Amino acid sequence: MSSVAKEEKKVASVVPPFTIEADHPRNNDLLLQAIPNCRLRSAIKASRTIDVKSKDGSGVVTQVIPKDQARHLGSLPPIPGMLLSVDPAKLTYEVIDPLHMDRALCKRIQTAMNSDDRPFTTENLSGVPPQGGTLDVHRMKTLCREVTHLLDAKHAVMRKGMAPDLEDIKDLPGNFLLNPGSRVPNNQPLFEKDLPDYVETVQKSGG
Repeated sequence: MSSVAKEEKKVASVVPPFTIEADHPRNNDLLLQAIPNCRLRSAIKASRTIDVKSKDGSGVVTQVIPKDQARHLGSLPPIPGMLLSVDPAKLTYEVIDPLHMDRALCKRIQTAMNSDDRPFTTENLSGVPPQGGTLDVHRMKTLCREVTHLLDAKHAVMRKGMAPDLEDIKDLPGNFLLNPGSRVPNNQPLFEKDLPDYVETVQKSGG
């Protein structure tokens, strides 16, 4: 077995493939940091409720989604969130929109939107075509950790496979990126592990 094959087998045994669905408690989109220009539409539910902390700190109180949002979403049917499928061993990901080619649901959404008092109408709604790509080991490792944070925050739900374990993610090849969402040049180190030395250097130089 080649060294590449051995490495791929090792990675596969650490974090198996998985799929999540964007499902933000306020119907908000998710903007992923580890995948450039990747935005996931959340599942949209007009009847969704949200959990908020009680003012006296005694517990969590369930409330209806904010009225301004509910008013605009009230006539829409439940809309599934976009799916993110990740295969850490192959370093690949795929974004799938359940609306794509679901003509019946798209028609229901169009009818609801066009019958409402919105200042615009929509035609030929078809969802977003599948898209995907390959990441380097650093972005894949960072993406897997980002997914665990989304799941912990209840901004996404598992749809296939098992949620990646943080300790297993740490065993993946590569290093965690310090600022994976940055799109502008900066003097920051590329990896989180190099941040302490960078901060010490800046402090010594009086920065």
